[in-house]
Amino acid sequence: MFINKLLLVLIISPFVAALTGKELLDFAVKQYTKAVHEIKTGVRCPSIGRPTATAWDTLPVVTSDFRVGFYPGILWYLYEYTNDKTWKELAITATEAEADIQYINRTHDIGFDIMGSFGNGYRLTKNEKYSKVIVTAANTLATRFNPKVGCTRSWNSKKPDQFIVIADNMMNLELLFEGSRLSGNKTLYDMAVSHTNVTIREHLRADYSHYQVVMFNETSGHVMKKYTVDGYADHSCWSQAQGWLVSGLTTAYRYTRAEYILRAAEGVAKYFIDKSPADGIPYWDYDVPHDSNHTYIPRDSSAAATAASGLIELYEFTKNDKYLIGFKRIMESLNGDRYRADAKPEYKIPALFLNGTTSFKKSIYDTAMIFGDYYYVKSFKYYLDL
Repeated sequence: MFINKLLLVLIISPFVAALTGKELLDFAVKQYTKAVHEIKTGVRCPSIGRPTATAWDTLPVVTSDFRVGFYPGILWYLYEYTNDKTWKELAITATEAEADIQYINRTHDIGFDIMGSFGNGYRLTKNEKYSKVIVTAANTLATRFNPKVGCTRSWNSKKPDQFIVIADNMMNLELLFEGSRLSGNKTLYDMAVSHTNVTIREHLRADYSHYQVVMFNETSGHVMKKYTVDGYADHSCWSQAQGWLVSGLTTAYRYTRAEYILRAAEGVAKYFIDKSPADGIPYWDYDVPHDSNHTYIPRDSSAAATAASGLIELYEFTKNDKYLIGFKRIMESLNGDRYRADAKPEYKIPALFLNGTTSFKKSIYDTAMIFGDYYYVKSFKYYLDL
């Protein structure tokens, strides 16, 4: 036992020296102090930071886009870290401007948006106004649940029999779980558990890779097709969704404490760690051929940051050192010269790191991603708390 512990110390000690969470969160404070001067907080939210740009691309605060809750979430985490009321005031402004999102029923991404903003706001302030928004939003998301399929609908379809569910949707279930906890409405909890069960059964393969999209028959609930939209091929494994699954399944375990959900979370986490390159930052898809023509294959730093937030929580639940080592490897790499935004003087966006990939097929890669920054800050705050 002593030998095993000694080996663990030898393995992770280089990361321990570098991962002084305070310094890295200070870096986040520095970068977002710059960002708030260019962003109309309460009016616009940052989304993508392109390498050739001098400012973030932004979105209106009330939209169905999944990214708008992350900027308020970062502001809340920076307030939590610094206890500086300036960050709290900015977070309140950014959060309360998004209140109307609680009524948007045309998207499943209301979970991302509300939990990043109002979820963190309620966690830190216990403002009952925020809890009411969470409950209302959870009930709005519940209108997209189909009992025949056992899931909330992800993408809308023009064809009436098609009910589309994407693996990413696991991240929206926290809204249902939290809405149930705050309201006592067990139906919301049951919906989240049902969706988790279907995801484990239909999206996960035997090796714990995944199908990004599963199309069900809306009437019968039967599977019609399994495929990808953002990954390399239908048979491949898109790293960003694998990261969503690591974090989403771990969150589901947090609320349910169901052992079979923990086994699924551990399965997707081990796949993410074992299949990623040595620095822990995956290629945009795990199965893209590395051909002799040396075709450029971008990494996805945002997928790594998302997975890291699940890995550190998995470590808390299991005390399995594999997850702690995987977490530290990712976060150390993101803090290195290859990915960190200020390591490249020509890069002007006040972000934390680069090389995020939303869709290589749509040429959206090697950019800063607001959700990558969010999970980076969340992960290190969680790490310091542990």
